[in-house]
Order: sequence, then structure tokens, then C-alpha cells
Amino acid sequence: MLTIAHLSDTHFGAYEGVGDRTVRAVEHLAAMRPGPDVVLVTGDIADHGHDDEYADAAAALARWSGPAPLLTCPGNHDVRPAFARHLREAAAEGPLDLVHDAAGVRFVLLDSLVPAPPGERIDHGVLAPESLRLLDEALADGRPTYVGLHHPPVDLHVALMDPIRLQNADELAAVIGRHENLVATLVGHAHTACATTFAGAPLLIGGGIASTVTLDAEALPAITPGLAPTFAVHLVGDDGRVVTHWRALP
Repeated sequence: MLTIAHLSDTHFGAYEGVGDRTVRAVEHLAAMRPGPDVVLVTGDIADHGHDDEYADAAAALARWSGPAPLLTCPGNHDVRPAFARHLREAAAEGPLDLVHDAAGVRFVLLDSLVPAPPGERIDHGVLAPESLRLLDEALADGRPTYVGLHHPPVDLHVALMDPIRLQNADELAAVIGRHENLVATLVGHAHTACATTFAGAPLLIGGGIASTVTLDAEALPAITPGLAPTFAVHLVGDDGRVVTHWRALP
């Protein structure tokens, strides 16, 4: 059994006490026996991209003390240089993509952030040509592969989120279509726990730690921190079938 813990949208700095929600999620995962084989955080680690937000995020994520790797990718609220300094311990030189092999499978974390001038933010996502090339090469290895990125590549039928999804999803699908070993695509951004398909494989949205984006028909604010933080645990059996459990913490 392969266990993938999938968090997203921690948004450190968004409001007072928001970091406590990440701490609760990480401590919940750390108490699992057996624990996850890998922990993914699919973007929007910080809310404004400030160094102090990333310092707080790094401290909270460091509570994950298990042997399994904790892998991150940027989202539209992130700022690459600060993200790289605090979460990659490196300088940012282009997209902060990552390929990591663990538990017999491959994880490819792609950076769909569109850089903006200081103090501004571009909310939709785009994968750069070098990110798509890296994915093509990573998939060519042939081992079972999970792709993670921040922006969903399809509409989720939520008016707030659909206009700011991944803009070049067709290019991503074309790369995936050249290979047969993609197991699932794991994304964030939408702050909702849901599932659909993309490029012939599951597309799994991890939920939202900092807040929830509600359905258009719900009698709730469009974005609310009043609901529980949610994250996903993806369980993969020996037959390769992915079963996703979403957890809402009290």
C-alpha cells in the first residue's frame, strides 16, 4: 500500500491564526500508523510571498518528522525567490519544478506560477516550456508517476476559480498523452475537496487548509475560513488503484 498525504493552500499570513490549521494537519498525519510514504503540499504556501510567512510555514512543516519526504510546489500567491530560500534552500532560477522518486514511484511537482511585478499577483497558471520538457523526460522513465501542480487544468464549475485555472492545459495533456504511466494528477488552488479526470487519469483536488471555496449554489461566503481545514489521503493498492479519502479536521 502506498499512502500519499496531500495538503494544499496553507496561505501563511492570510489572517491571524491561519498557521495553526497547518500545524493541526501535519500533527494529524504524523500520528498515523503507518505514516504516509510521501507528503505533498501543492502551492499557495504563503499568502503574500513575504519572508516571515515562509519562515512560519517552514517551521510548521518541520513538525513533519517522519522518514517520508515532504514535497512542495509554488502557487499563485507564492513568490519564487522567497519560496526557494525557505523551502528549497536554493536560489530561484526559473520554475521551481521537482522530480522525486519514493516508494517505487515518481513524483513530478511542477511550478505553474506566473511571475508578477513586486506587490502584484497573477492568479491563473501557466506551465513554462522547460517545465513541460522536464515532465516529458520524467515520464519517459516508465515508472508509475504522479504529477502535482497548483492550478487545476479543467473547469470545476465554481465561478470564482474556473477563470483562473491552468491556461495551457492542452499542452500538459499532450505531454501526458505521449506516455502511459501517469497514475493521477494532484492539484490545489480551488480550496475544495473534489475529483474529476484529466488526460485519461484521475484529477484529485486536495482541499484547502486555510479556507474553503464554496459551491456557487451554497448559501455561504464564496471564500470562508469558517469551515474545517481539509486535506486528502490517497491510498494506492498493489493493483495501482487510487482511493482518495478527504479529511476535515475538527
